[in-house]
Amino acid sequence: MRIIQITDLHIYPKDEIIDGVNTRNNFIKVLEDIHKINYDLVVLTGDLSITEGDEPIYKWIKQQLNNNNINNHFVIGGNHDDANTLAKVFGKNYYLTDNELYYFVKPNIIFLDTIKGYCSKKQLDWFRQQIIGIKDESPIIFMHHPPFKSGVPHMDKKYAFQQTDEFVEICGLTNNTKYVFTGHYHNEISLMYKNVSMFITPSLYLQIDMFEEDFKTYHTVPAYRIIDIDGSQLKTTVRYVFDK
Repeated sequence: MRIIQITDLHIYPKDEIIDGVNTRNNFIKVLEDIHKINYDLVVLTGDLSITEGDEPIYKWIKQQLNNNNINNHFVIGGNHDDANTLAKVFGKNYYLTDNELYYFVKPNIIFLDTIKGYCSKKQLDWFRQQIIGIKDESPIIFMHHPPFKSGVPHMDKKYAFQQTDEFVEICGLTNNTKYVFTGHYHNEISLMYKNVSMFITPSLYLQIDMFEEDFKTYHTVPAYRIIDIDGSQLKTTVRYVFDK
């Protein structure tokens, strides 16, 4: 099975260039690029909008997926998204919990809602049951926020996930490896802690200088992640899409 992860699209309301980047062009460019390889599933892991949840932006993204015949896809929200609007546009209202949380599970793949930078108690309880239920295989977890601070000062200090201890406790309920794929940090980072292997995927917008205390753009080459699963073996790589 091959999964394509695309994250932090930050699509503008109009087709325009800001910070030297046209995020609409970047998204189209990446969708064209993934047609060069075979894949089974596409996952968008949040921050689809440039600032906040926007229905016209979501509709535009869905139209691009349709135009490229990408029918097998899942979408979760980031801190710049709105769960209700996502569910409405992508026809997934049945994934909403208490009319505001957008989390769900497919066989051995868990999708978490960290739009607010944390998970509700109800979601954590649900997550705990999913982890306990997948004890004989290694589950894949998609979430927008990395569950651990990851050495990007600007993000670690201001925008980090707020429930690292709870996340570690839940993942520790079973001994199998948990593979976590995230975005949010606008960097390519791999981190292993106890039985969690975490992979942060770069943005379609811009990448952040991970050695600066304040926000600073490092480069603006968009990227996406390829995840290959073959039985008990998982292989993943990041593909950067350069202008021709």
